[in-house]
Amino acid sequence: MKNTILKKAEFFYALFLNTCVKFITILGGRTIAMLVIALLVTIFSVIVIDQWINSITQENIEIINLKASVLNLHKLKANLYKAESAQRGYLLTGRNVFVFPFNKSLEDARINTEVIEENLLSASDLDGQNKKLDWLKKISAGLEAKSLEMNMSIQLIAIGKSEEAMVVMNMDQGMHEMTKIMNYSDTLADILNAQMRKKFDAREKTILNARLTLLTGALIIIFLMVLVIKQLLAEIVIKNELQLRLGKENENYELKTQQQTKLLRSLALDYQADAERDRQKLSRELHDELGSIFTATKMDIAWTMKKIKATSPEDVVQEITDKLKKTSRYVDQGIQYQRHIVQELHPAMLSTFGFWPALTSLIEDAAERNQWALTLNLPDHDVKLNETISLIAYRVVQETLNNANKYANATAISVHMITDEKYLKLEIEDNGVGADINALDNNTRGLSGMRHRVLAIGGHFEILSELGHGLLTRALIPLDVALI
Repeated sequence: MKNTILKKAEFFYALFLNTCVKFITILGGRTIAMLVIALLVTIFSVIVIDQWINSITQENIEIINLKASVLNLHKLKANLYKAESAQRGYLLTGRNVFVFPFNKSLEDARINTEVIEENLLSASDLDGQNKKLDWLKKISAGLEAKSLEMNMSIQLIAIGKSEEAMVVMNMDQGMHEMTKIMNYSDTLADILNAQMRKKFDAREKTILNARLTLLTGALIIIFLMVLVIKQLLAEIVIKNELQLRLGKENENYELKTQQQTKLLRSLALDYQADAERDRQKLSRELHDELGSIFTATKMDIAWTMKKIKATSPEDVVQEITDKLKKTSRYVDQGIQYQRHIVQELHPAMLSTFGFWPALTSLIEDAAERNQWALTLNLPDHDVKLNETISLIAYRVVQETLNNANKYANATAISVHMITDEKYLKLEIEDNGVGADINALDNNTRGLSGMRHRVLAIGGHFEILSELGHGLLTRALIPLDVALI
């Protein structure tokens, strides 16, 4: 029965290994599949080896029982010899001291047969069990017959019939029973020894199968682990290659992004430079053309007034003169407005005196005009700035001062500007009424104009304020964009 179970286990184990190999082939040696298979092989190997161990344990128990049975057969024979020796001693001497060893030996011999019977009945291998029990029954029957013959001789001695006791002891029947018992015992011992040798061989085979199962499972697991490690190393190599490739692509994309960003900033700077050039051209044309027209108009009005005084009646001259003076005042207002527009389009001082003097003049004139307490901190005037960058900074300051003039109701203002290798940093702060930043309209022309000028070239622009706590305008203008 056990051999059949073990053969089935071996068959299913081999089938399982074949299925695992096919599964690995189908999945292409994927890491997870191999790990799962390794786990299943381990579990299956543990189960099969546990069966082998149980089988070895059972075989050891049966071998121990067989050894005990053989040992009890030898003890049985020894006890019979002891009983016969005690019998002869008692018959020859008549001393009661031999009675107890005689009874004890017979009792031990019966116990030996009982132990042998229990071992034979508890054996799981039923092959030849009836035959062994038959031999044991023959031994037991012979033992009882021999015991009866020996007890009879002892009892005869006890009642004083020594001669009859000697006759019983010397009868061939007792010798014959003793010989049968010994032969039966030897035969049964040979059968048990033969079965024991088979059990030894079966146990050795089971141990060999267990070792082979353990070795096979270990080799399969090692093979799978090697495949897993190989797969992992290949995946690591591929992953590293992909990471290197991705890193290079990211570097290329980042480089291209930086180039595109610089290009966009440069285009924004060029656009603002073009816009400033157009404004400068327009301001020049307005200054030249419109100024010439206003000047000619003033001259014509003066000539007309002089001519009228010389040729017209006095009452008419006064009326016409008043009208012409009023017209002259309108022309003066137009000239002032024309100058204001020209100054807004392109401050003449920027072209005439440069950025720093023009900026200083703008700030000081605004402070004087609005009676502000001024705190001014500017870099040295020998710091050179790109023309468009300087115009952007100038416009931010100009628009901020205009807003402070219109809305802040401030009494003090501070302007701080510093430069380094990369940025022009500008902060303008007043102590006016402040504003709710969240309520400010970002589409306000002045605010959006400053913001767009700075952000378009990659700078940073922000306004910080709270109601009743003044307003801070901060701009960070990149200088390296001018080098593209």
